[in-house]
Amino acid sequence: MQQQNNGDVDVNVLVSLYNGKLAQSLNQNVLLEAKLQTLKNDFEEETKLLQQEIVTLQEENQKLKLKDGKTSK
Repeated sequence: MQQQNNGDVDVNVLVSLYNGKLAQSLNQNVLLEAKLQTLKNDFEEETKLLQQEIVTLQEENQKLKLKDGKTSK
């Protein structure tokens, strides 16, 4: 077993812990990226649905205005 004079820390243990922490951080980063992408996709879908609803409401509003214009004459 090799040891350096870093406060009697086994380099192999240090590297093993470092790799474990690095992998854990990387996994957490990937998970957060997936959550962010999911939120982005949900937002884009909701935006698209709201834009479609706006168009539908504008068309209904236009029809009502035309109808009111015909009945008030």
